[in-house]
Amino acid sequence: MSDRTWTVSGLIRAVNEVLEQGFSGVRVEGEVTNLSSSGRGHRYFTLKDEAASLDCVMWASRASRLRFELEDGLAVVTTGSLTVYPQRGRFQLVVEELEPLGLGALQLAFEQLKRRLDAEGLFAADRKRPLPALPSRVGIVTSLSGAALHDMLRVLQRFPHLEVIVAPAAVQGSGAAAEIAAALGRLASSGLVDVVIVGRGGGSLEDLWAFNEEPVARAIASSPVPVISGVGHEVDFTIADFVADIRATTPTQAAELVVAQLERQVRRLDEAQSALVRDLTRQRVLARTRLAGLAGSSGLARVPHRMRLYRSRLDRAERLRAVFGRLKERALARLDRATGVLRQLPALIAAGGHRRVVDSRRQQLAQLARAHLGRSRAALDGHQRALSHLGPRMVLERGYSITTLAGDPRPLRDASAVAAGAELHTVLARGELRSIIARRGLRPVDAAKAQEGDRQPSLFDEGVGE
Repeated sequence: MSDRTWTVSGLIRAVNEVLEQGFSGVRVEGEVTNLSSSGRGHRYFTLKDEAASLDCVMWASRASRLRFELEDGLAVVTTGSLTVYPQRGRFQLVVEELEPLGLGALQLAFEQLKRRLDAEGLFAADRKRPLPALPSRVGIVTSLSGAALHDMLRVLQRFPHLEVIVAPAAVQGSGAAAEIAAALGRLASSGLVDVVIVGRGGGSLEDLWAFNEEPVARAIASSPVPVISGVGHEVDFTIADFVADIRATTPTQAAELVVAQLERQVRRLDEAQSALVRDLTRQRVLARTRLAGLAGSSGLARVPHRMRLYRSRLDRAERLRAVFGRLKERALARLDRATGVLRQLPALIAAGGHRRVVDSRRQQLAQLARAHLGRSRAALDGHQRALSHLGPRMVLERGYSITTLAGDPRPLRDASAVAAGAELHTVLARGELRSIIARRGLRPVDAAKAQEGDRQPSLFDEGVGE
């Protein structure tokens, strides 16, 4: 071959034939430097080690299959064929396959996307939204054939009035990420749901990879309503978990987080009702005790009748328990009606208004309870004042007295019932008198005659003070 004169292109073609026969499918490892891309998507870079460097090209058809982003400084293992680039006459490696050293391709892609989205603020805690307090419709993005959907529906059905809208999507395999992102977009644009659960059951990193792709992360971040990510098992973490407003360890726990909001509100209503009933019962017992004490200290004939009247009124308080039961039903009905109104509002307004609805309904319930309690207390105070005016002390202050036979607490009403020598006990507004009847023949005072004289009438014509 030393006698032959070659053209440049002919020599390069001959060399390439030799290289293709002896250096096809070679594996070369090194560090990526001088990375660049063409408009068509071809990647050009240099592989280097401590002593040498090698030009490399990866055509767009092969570069598009990479799971991760090729970047300078990345240690890789390449597989390809050695050729000579005709225009420059330089060796180059046409790369067919490329894998990172150390981390696997999927794990590297995961770390790269996580780092990039975190730098954009998609994982920031201040953009996380709380779950709605009273959700009425729940959206689910998952596969219709998976066990995860059955598990979530079983939990959500504990509240029959809670509507569930399923947006089906493939959750693994080629094109799954695009389907998940599209399903999230449909739910977001519908304005029909208050919260969205996106997830699937457990699997390998490859099985869960759709939830590690950028389209899914962007769709979750742009959702107008809170999103719960329930992907895999407790040990599995995906990019969707970091972007979502709340991460659940499993799809079942994601559904539990939704119904927990409803259970918490029902429990608070039950506790409020129990507290009101206890307070009213305590007030009723106290009122009865006070009324019984007032009745026991009075000697007037009308007191027993008034006590029965007041007891009858107080017994009406027994019906307050039923009243508050109805109050609870009305409050729940109002909450349901308020939820219906929220469904008609734009999703952004509905997402922020549930808490105000609950606070408003709770304040109305408390105001109604205080109004009932205030009326009962006012009625009791009025009865107490009436009893005070009718008490024996107030009657004595008006100039009357109460006279009884010694040893007999019953008031005297008939003078003929008093025998000569009997001892009388007279109670005045201030002080008491004891009298002894000197002789029989007592007669009532002639009221007309008493008015003609200068003296004041007494209970008896004749009597001797002790």
